[in-house]
Amino acid sequence: MAGIQNKAKCIGLLLSIIFIFSCSSTRTVPDGDRLYTGTTIRWENKKPGKNKELEADLIAMSRPAPNRKFLGMPIRLWLYNLGNKPTGKGLNHLLRNKWGEAPVLLSKAKPAYTAEVLTSYLEDNGFMQATVSHETKPQGSKKASIQYQVDAGQQYKINSVVFELDSSDLSKTILRTEDKSLLKVGRFYKLDQIKRERERISNQVRQQGYYYFLPDHLLTEVDSNYNGEVKLYIRYKDSIPQKASTAYRMESITLYPSYNLAEDRLVRNAPALDLGPYRVKDINNLFLPKIFSRYVLLKEDSLYRFRAHERTLERLMSLGTYKFVKTEIEEADSSRLRARFFMTPTPRRSMQVELNGNSKSNNFVGSQITISSLNRNWLKRANRFEVKLAAGFEWQVGGNRVDQANTRGYSLNGEVALNLPGLIVPFFKIRTNNAFIPRTRLSVGYELLSRPGLYNLNSFTLQQAYQWKSGRLTDHNLVPISISYVLPTKISPAFQEILDKDPTLRQSIEKQFIIGSNYTVTFNNVNKNRIHSVFLQGNLDAAGNLLGLLIPKNKEGIKAIGYQPFAQYARLTGEARHYWKLGRELQWVNRLLAGAGFSYGNNSSLPFVKQFMTGGSNSLRAFRARTLGPGSYRSETSTFAASEAGDIKLEYNSELRFKLFSVVKGAIFGDAGNIWLERDNPEKPGAAWTGTNFMRDLAVGAGIGLRIDASILVIRADLATPLRKPWLPAGEKWVLDQIRLGEPAWRRENLILNIAIGYPF
Repeated sequence: MAGIQNKAKCIGLLLSIIFIFSCSSTRTVPDGDRLYTGTTIRWENKKPGKNKELEADLIAMSRPAPNRKFLGMPIRLWLYNLGNKPTGKGLNHLLRNKWGEAPVLLSKAKPAYTAEVLTSYLEDNGFMQATVSHETKPQGSKKASIQYQVDAGQQYKINSVVFELDSSDLSKTILRTEDKSLLKVGRFYKLDQIKRERERISNQVRQQGYYYFLPDHLLTEVDSNYNGEVKLYIRYKDSIPQKASTAYRMESITLYPSYNLAEDRLVRNAPALDLGPYRVKDINNLFLPKIFSRYVLLKEDSLYRFRAHERTLERLMSLGTYKFVKTEIEEADSSRLRARFFMTPTPRRSMQVELNGNSKSNNFVGSQITISSLNRNWLKRANRFEVKLAAGFEWQVGGNRVDQANTRGYSLNGEVALNLPGLIVPFFKIRTNNAFIPRTRLSVGYELLSRPGLYNLNSFTLQQAYQWKSGRLTDHNLVPISISYVLPTKISPAFQEILDKDPTLRQSIEKQFIIGSNYTVTFNNVNKNRIHSVFLQGNLDAAGNLLGLLIPKNKEGIKAIGYQPFAQYARLTGEARHYWKLGRELQWVNRLLAGAGFSYGNNSSLPFVKQFMTGGSNSLRAFRARTLGPGSYRSETSTFAASEAGDIKLEYNSELRFKLFSVVKGAIFGDAGNIWLERDNPEKPGAAWTGTNFMRDLAVGAGIGLRIDASILVIRADLATPLRKPWLPAGEKWVLDQIRLGEPAWRRENLILNIAIGYPF
C-alpha cells in the first residue's frame, strides 16, 4: 500500500512540475497576444504522393519558426522566462540575452503571406492548381498555432519537350546535346529541374567555344492546358547578344606565377617567356616555367573549353603554393580570346610553433609542442618540403589511476617529408587531368613512446605514398612501400614478468621489421548544414607477403633480414559514421567500426603497433583503456599494465549531441563492442573469436558528456558507466541492477571520467 502511495506522490509531483513549466513558457507573453507554437498542415481531398516529405518542406518554409525545443521541451524559452529585464551584466542578462530565447509571438506571424509562399512552392513542383488557406488554432488562453489547409490538386507531368531554335551553329550544338536533357517525358514538372537544364545547356555549349553564352539567354515556356500534363518549349530570348552565339578560339594563354596587386602594372608589362602552349611572366623568378605544362589545360588555337578553364583554376589552386588564382578573359578579336591567370603565391617558407592538447584512443591526454618548418616551393617546382619535430607528455584521466602503472608517459617524434605534385612512378610517366592534382609523398620518421616504469617503444619508418582524389569527396592514399623497424627498450622487470606469462604479447612487442603496403579510401560528405552526412573509410594493410616468397627460413625456422625477423600479416579495417541533423542544434551520430588482422609465417599475432585496442575516451568510454577483453577474458594484471589487445575488433557508438547554451554543448551516448584474438591462447581462455560468441562477449556502456566547443578547440568531458561486463558469468553480465550512485566504492570502480580534446568521432 505504501508503494502505491509513493508512486501516486511521484506522479503528482511530476504532473505539478509539467504544469509549472507549461505555465512558465507564457509568462512573458504580452496581454492580447499569444505564444506561437508552430505550423500544422491539413490536406484537403486526397494527399499527394510522398506527402510526408512535401509536408516537411511546407512546414520548414512557414514563418516565423517557433521556439526551439530539445526532447519536446522549449528549454531556452523557459530560461528566458526565469529572468527579468536586465539592468546590467548579471544573471538576468545571461538568462535573457545569452542562454534564453524570447517567445515567438503570434502577432509576428503573417499567415496570408505565408499561404502565398506555400502556393508558389507547390506550383513550382507541379501542383498547378494548388490552393492554400489558413486558420489560427488557439491552444488555451495564451498559445496558438496556425493551420494551413492545402488543396494540392493533381501533380502535373511532362508531356513533351520541344526545342524551338533556329538553324545557327549554336542551335545545332544545343540540339546535339538533347539526349542528355534533364527534362524527361513522364516525369513530374519541377521548376528547379528547368533551371538545372538551362545551366546544363550553357555548360555544354561553353565547352564548344561559346564563352559568352549564359543560362539566362534561354527561355522555357510552360503550356499547362492539358489534362494533368505540361508541354515545355525551350527558346532563345529576344535580347541574346551576337557574341553569345559566337564560338571562340584561344589566341593566347599567359601565366603570372608571382603576381602581386601592388605591382600590377609592372607584372603586366613584363616581358613574356613563350613556351609554345602558354606564356609566362614571372618577374621574381619564383617557379620553373616548364612545370605548369601539367596544370594548364587550355590550348592555344583550340576552341575555348569551359571544363578546361575550370580545371586549370582548380589544379593551380590545388598545388598548395597559391593564396589566390584569378582569371581574366578578353576578346582579342571577333572570334578569339586571350586568357590571363594571375597567381598570388603564399610565402615560400614558414615556421610554426604549436602548443596544443591532444587525445588518443589509449585514453591518454596531455600537451604537445610541435615545431615545423615548411618550404612550399622547394627547387622552384611547387614541391613541399617539411621538417617536423614534436614532444609531448600525457597522463590518464579516466578511472582509478592508483591501480595503473602507465598513467603517465611522454613522446618524441620527428619526420622529414617531401611532397611532390603528380604521381612519380619509376619507368612510367603518368599524366592526369583531374581537378585535384595527385601527389607523391616520401617520408622518413622516428617516434619514441615512453611509459616510465613499463617500457620504451622506438619506431623508425620510411614510406612512399601516393595521394589522389577520385571525386570531390573521395580520397585515396596508397602506400606501395612502408618500412618500419620497431625496437622496444627499457622494459621493466614488472612488465617483463607479464611478457613472460604471455608469449603472444611478448612476440608482438619484440623488435622486428614491418615491410609492407597499405591502401586507404575515404568518402566524406560531412557538412553541418546537411540533414544526413556520412563518413566511410576502409583500409587494407599487409606486410611480409613478397618477402615471404623470396626469403627462405633460417636455422631457427624463421624468415629474417639479417638476424631480424620481419612481420607477416594482413589487416583490414572499416569505419562508417552517420550524422543525422534532427534540428538546428540537435544531431544524432552513429559509428560502426570493424577490423580484423591475420598473422602467419613468422608471427602468431599482429605486431604490437598493429593490434586493436579498446576502451578509453574515443572508444568504449565506460571502460578503462586497454583493460577490456579480449573476449570474455579478464586479466588479473590488466589494471597494472593495461596492455590488452586483439586481432579482431567490433565497436558501435551512438551519441545524441545538443546545444545547452553559448559554446557549451551536451551529449548522451552509448557504446558497445570488444576485441578478440584470431586464434586460441591457453593463457587467455575465452579470448578467441569463434564467429558465434561476439554477442555474448559484447561490453556495453553509457553516459553523458559536456563539451566546450570553441570551433578551433573542443574540450570534452564524458562520464560513463558499464552496463554489461562480458567477463562476468552467464546470466550476470548485465549490471544495471547493481548501480549504486550513493556508494563511493561503486563510483570509484564504475564511474569513468574521460577528459579529451576534440569529438570522439
